Amino acid sequence: MMRHHFKHRVAVIAALAASVIASSAHATGRGGYAQQGAQISQQQRPQQQRPQRAQAQVSDGAIAGIISASNQIEITLATIARKQARSREVKDFAREMLESHTQTERRLSALLRSLRIEVQPTRVSAMLVGHSPVFANYLRKQPAKKFDQVFMATQVMTHRYALRMLDEQLLPKAEAPALKEELQRIRDEVASHLEHAQTILATLEKRQGTPSEQGR
Repeated sequence: MMRHHFKHRVAVIAALAASVIASSAHATGRGGYAQQGAQISQQQRPQQQRPQRAQAQVSDGAIAGIISASNQIEITLATIARKQARSREVKDFAREMLESHTQTERRLSALLRSLRIEVQPTRVSAMLVGHSPVFANYLRKQPAKKFDQVFMATQVMTHRYALRMLDEQLLPKAEAPALKEELQRIRDEVASHLEHAQTILATLEKRQGTPSEQGR
């Protein structure tokens, strides 16, 4: 039951990203009931007026905030896995994630300083930060014999959603060429992490003989 609840939380964040990034009001930190009302009002307008909303731009600072929050979650989960994982392959993967996402965060911070872009909060970044303890507690409570497989299934799921968010929302919306270039680099790294995680998960599943629903 817990794993389905966890999977649902990640799916909610991914779905929310699409609606938030598509709205300039959310991107600048506004939202709440006023924004919900605006969305309802928009639905009631004539069909020919709707494309105007699709052209709303999200700030590079908001995009950076989402990437940074995502990095922090991966760093948190990898730190836990380095302590609790049993197999060498999972421990090594956790170390790789810790180093990679830490380096990504440092690169991003340096780039934002050079471009004079200020990170802006969004509902997505706030939810990522708020849900990080939930994800962490979920992993910590796993039995030792199940931890490795659950962690890798979680990594497949989080990197899969991150890749989708980059491809469908963040990369297309980025304005600064240097930021777009960095997002492409991050995108390639996430794709590599996902492929590696899927390979390890498949090995663990074969070894245990218990396919994980989270890795599907």
